Amino acid sequence: MSTTTERASRGGKPTGGGREKASHRADRLALLSALVDADADAVYARDAAGVCRMVNATFARVFGTSRERIVGRAFAQALPPGTACAIARQEEAFLAEGTQRECELTLETAQGRRSYDLTLGVDRDDAGEVVGLFGRLRDLAERKRLERAIVEASECEMRRIAMDLHDGLCQELAAVSLISRLLEKKLGDTDRAQGKIAGHIADLTKNLAVSARNLVHSLAPPRLCGEHFVENLRRVAASLCESFPLQCGIEGNWPERLTDDSVAGHLYRIAHEAMYNAARHSGGNQITVRLRASHEAFALLVSDNGHGFALDAARHGGIGLATMKYRAGLICGMLKIESAPGHGTTVVCRVPLP
Repeated sequence: MSTTTERASRGGKPTGGGREKASHRADRLALLSALVDADADAVYARDAAGVCRMVNATFARVFGTSRERIVGRAFAQALPPGTACAIARQEEAFLAEGTQRECELTLETAQGRRSYDLTLGVDRDDAGEVVGLFGRLRDLAERKRLERAIVEASECEMRRIAMDLHDGLCQELAAVSLISRLLEKKLGDTDRAQGKIAGHIADLTKNLAVSARNLVHSLAPPRLCGEHFVENLRRVAASLCESFPLQCGIEGNWPERLTDDSVAGHLYRIAHEAMYNAARHSGGNQITVRLRASHEAFALLVSDNGHGFALDAARHGGIGLATMKYRAGLICGMLKIESAPGHGTTVVCRVPLP
């Protein structure tokens, strides 16, 4: 966006050219205001001195005021103090960096505390000089609702797949194993070589049935809150120890105050993903899951003694890491990765306690 700046004479009043540029800038701001009035996002523009020069109708509605009470004043005078300070901090960082900035903020609005995605851009005049900046506040409630819907749809699909596996593949494998065992006994006296093959088939299908049941349990664990959460993690740990040359232990207990099955479900998925990532990629032989509760929060920590990695590499992680972060956000939690080359990795997820 390019706009003209107001230039004043030494006497403090705009010259003829200054008045023309000021008028031109005002016209452009008025046009911008008209263009963004229908925008569902809250949009504003301010000058280099921090004075608001334009807001759209959504911005005024979000903060329960009118444009007349905002335009021509600094945000510190027109908005709730916490909101004004939060936006000002991001604006200062943006101006210092000089590049487009996006961040998530929790602001006081007319509807209460809400989360917004703030995008900032620089405002320059025709000569390229910075004369202010503009910002866009996008309500994250709808985005989070869609994220929850996607995750819930994923959970439903996993439960459907688990039921299909349980009622179909698991039962059929069990039947093949039983038939093969009966065939082994029947051939035992007449053809021991063939009976041995039948016994081998029975053993293989039995192992496949166990693996399939473990997969079913992983996709749709029956109960998760309370001691069931620890029991399910121990099953995951046992499965890992069977599949990989490592030891996996669970420490701590589920907090009694946390009774939300949805929170337990997301934490279980986070722990499951972190444990399998450690088993597959860490190169270590020890995984420890710790459950820690304080007065205000509950923490899930998954640590390994592997080779670790530089934290910059985590920014380009795959879908597993992104999914864990999304799940943590859906339960108002925070996910953090602690790692360094040669010092292992710890995935930490903290959620507030009621």
